[in-house]
Amino acid sequence: MTSEQLNALINDLASDFAPMVKKIEAKTIKTTQNNYGDYLRLLGMANGDKVKGNLFALAMIKAGANTQGVGSALKICFGE
Repeated sequence: MTSEQLNALINDLASDFAPMVKKIEAKTIKTTQNNYGDYLRLLGMANGDKVKGNLFALAMIKAGANTQGVGSALKICFGE
Protein backbone atom coordinates (compact mmCIF):
# COMPACT_ATOMS: atom_id res chain seq x y z
CA MET A 1 0.00 0.00 0.00
CA THR A 2 1.39 3.38 -0.97
CA SER A 3 1.36 6.36 1.36
CA GLU A 4 -1.28 7.98 -0.86
CA GLN A 5 -3.51 4.92 -0.53
CA LEU A 6 -2.95 4.85 3.23
CA ASN A 7 -3.88 8.53 3.54
CA ALA A 8 -7.00 7.94 1.44
CA LEU A 9 -7.98 5.03 3.71
CA ILE A 10 -7.49 7.12 6.85
CA ASN A 11 -9.51 9.98 5.34
CA ASP A 12 -12.34 7.58 4.43
CA LEU A 13 -12.32 6.10 7.92
CA ALA A 14 -12.26 9.59 9.44
CA SER A 15 -15.42 10.42 7.49
CA ASP A 16 -17.04 7.27 8.85
CA PHE A 17 -15.96 8.00 12.43
CA ALA A 18 -16.82 11.73 12.33
CA PRO A 19 -20.46 11.48 13.45
CA MET A 20 -19.54 9.19 16.36
CA VAL A 21 -16.59 11.37 17.40
CA LYS A 22 -18.71 14.53 17.28
CA LYS A 23 -21.31 12.88 19.49
CA ILE A 24 -18.64 11.76 21.99
CA GLU A 25 -16.94 15.16 22.12
CA ALA A 26 -20.27 16.96 22.51
CA LYS A 27 -21.22 15.04 25.68
CA THR A 28 -21.76 17.39 28.60
CA ILE A 29 -21.05 14.71 31.19
CA LYS A 30 -17.77 12.89 30.69
CA THR A 31 -17.79 9.38 32.15
CA THR A 32 -14.04 8.82 31.66
CA GLN A 33 -11.09 11.19 31.40
CA ASN A 34 -10.81 12.54 27.85
CA ASN A 35 -13.59 10.13 26.86
CA TYR A 36 -11.18 7.19 26.66
CA GLY A 37 -14.00 4.78 27.50
CA ASP A 38 -15.98 5.81 24.45
CA TYR A 39 -12.90 5.57 22.23
CA LEU A 40 -12.09 2.18 23.70
CA ARG A 41 -15.54 1.02 22.62
CA LEU A 42 -14.88 2.23 19.07
CA LEU A 43 -11.46 0.55 19.02
CA GLY A 44 -13.27 -2.68 19.84
CA MET A 45 -14.36 -2.74 16.20
CA ALA A 46 -10.74 -3.65 15.36
CA ASN A 47 -11.38 -7.07 16.95
CA GLY A 48 -7.96 -7.15 18.60
CA ASP A 49 -6.07 -6.37 15.37
CA LYS A 50 -3.37 -3.90 16.34
CA VAL A 51 -2.87 -2.56 12.80
CA LYS A 52 -6.59 -1.89 12.40
CA GLY A 53 -6.68 -0.35 15.86
CA ASN A 54 -3.90 2.08 14.99
CA LEU A 55 -5.60 3.00 11.71
CA PHE A 56 -8.88 3.54 13.53
CA ALA A 57 -7.10 5.69 16.14
CA LEU A 58 -5.52 7.90 13.47
CA ALA A 59 -8.87 8.25 11.74
CA MET A 60 -10.65 9.16 14.99
CA ILE A 61 -8.05 11.83 15.76
CA LYS A 62 -8.38 13.19 12.22
CA ALA A 63 -12.16 13.29 12.79
CA GLY A 64 -11.64 15.48 15.88
CA ALA A 65 -11.29 12.99 18.72
CA ASN A 66 -9.41 13.92 21.87
CA THR A 67 -5.85 12.75 21.22
CA GLN A 68 -5.19 11.86 24.86
CA GLY A 69 -8.43 9.93 25.10
CA VAL A 70 -7.64 7.90 21.99
CA GLY A 71 -4.07 7.35 23.22
CA SER A 72 -5.32 6.05 26.56
CA ALA A 73 -7.76 3.73 24.81
CA LEU A 74 -4.95 2.39 22.61
CA LYS A 75 -2.82 1.67 25.68
CA ILE A 76 -5.64 -0.25 27.31
CA CYS A 77 -6.60 -2.14 24.18
CA PHE A 78 -3.17 -2.94 22.77
CA GLY A 79 -0.69 -2.14 25.52
CA GLU A 80 1.05 0.63 23.63
